[in-house]
Amino acid sequence: MIYWLVIIFTIPFIAIAQDSDTLYLENCYKLLYKNWPTLKNDTLYEQSSDYRTKNINSTYLPQIGINAQTTYQSDVTQINISFPGIKIDSPSKDQYKATLDVNQLIFDAGLTQSRKKLENANLLIDKQKIIIDINSKKEQINFLFFNILLLQETENLQNALRTKIQEKLVVLQSCVTNGILTESDIFTLQAELLKIDQQISEVRISQEGLITSLSIFTGQEIPKGSKFGYPSPSFSFTDNVLRPELELFNLNKLQLDASENISKKTLLPKLYGFGQAGYGSPGLNMLSNDFQKFYIVGAKLSWSPWDWNQCSRDRKILEIQKEIISNQQDAFIKNVNVQSENEITTIKKMEELILKDEEIIKLREKITMVSFSKLTNGTIRSSDYIDDITAENQAKIEMKKHQIQILFAKFNYMVIKGLI
Repeated sequence: MIYWLVIIFTIPFIAIAQDSDTLYLENCYKLLYKNWPTLKNDTLYEQSSDYRTKNINSTYLPQIGINAQTTYQSDVTQINISFPGIKIDSPSKDQYKATLDVNQLIFDAGLTQSRKKLENANLLIDKQKIIIDINSKKEQINFLFFNILLLQETENLQNALRTKIQEKLVVLQSCVTNGILTESDIFTLQAELLKIDQQISEVRISQEGLITSLSIFTGQEIPKGSKFGYPSPSFSFTDNVLRPELELFNLNKLQLDASENISKKTLLPKLYGFGQAGYGSPGLNMLSNDFQKFYIVGAKLSWSPWDWNQCSRDRKILEIQKEIISNQQDAFIKNVNVQSENEITTIKKMEELILKDEEIIKLREKITMVSFSKLTNGTIRSSDYIDDITAENQAKIEMKKHQIQILFAKFNYMVIKGLI
């Protein structure tokens, strides 16, 4: 429950003010936890566990059985002694009996309670697996979201480039009129505009495909033209691992503890009360062949103090299984640390690249300005200018790519560590 409350209410990295028409990563996570199909299993697991618990509780209820039998036996007990004036008939060889049997558990040394604890442990494990299943989808959502964000920014830069070339075309048209440039220079720029349109169309189609995939994960249709907002993570490196898998390891150990407790209880004595009411011939009086009513009540103690060390071996097996779980937990944490270190390396690498990106963009902007000046003076051709302005735009795309890769790595790091 604490884990779910953290997920729903305390994600710290999204800006407070968000446009209603902008989709943020937080929204995708919330939709995932709201619409993922395995969430329905939570209620189903509870219902199944409730039925099993009722079955366990039924051991405290009277166990009622109705029995009837008829028999014929080859011989019966006879009293071959003569008493003056007394005749003792031999029992009939054919006998009839119908009984109502009732057995009531009085004391089972806590075995039923131990079985209920095991059932509760199984329920918690099933519910925890749902959380793990949903949490495992976050990295895929991160991949889709940040790739969509990159395509969105690429389209914006391509549109800005298109607008810039269109503005330059107006200036260059006068250069053609004055004889400084030829019409082929104009045609080259117009062809470049068509090429940019192609690239924009390609980006949009790719973006729509990723949005469709993201819609499947979130369980809600995301409009094709949706705007994707930049998340702002409150980020810091940590040694803590808060993955839900760790809770599953603990629950598995508690499950083994409950199984071990049941193993211990099976050797303890158990007390039952019982009763039998019947009608038959003969009844309890074996010397009478008449049909009679009869009843028996009593108590029974059942104890198997020796099982040839079977329970002892079962407990040793459970201890081995606990050790196996501990080893799996250690391996899981090591794997998490390896994955998080990879993301840390990516973050540091991207930060250094961005510093160089800023310098490259400044230089590329100067080159483009000089190139356009040369073009208007007729000292270079339009194809040279296109090379320069395209290189500038590509440098901006690379910088945007590196910025998004940093965000991608940061969120992957937090997912890997279980911080979100």
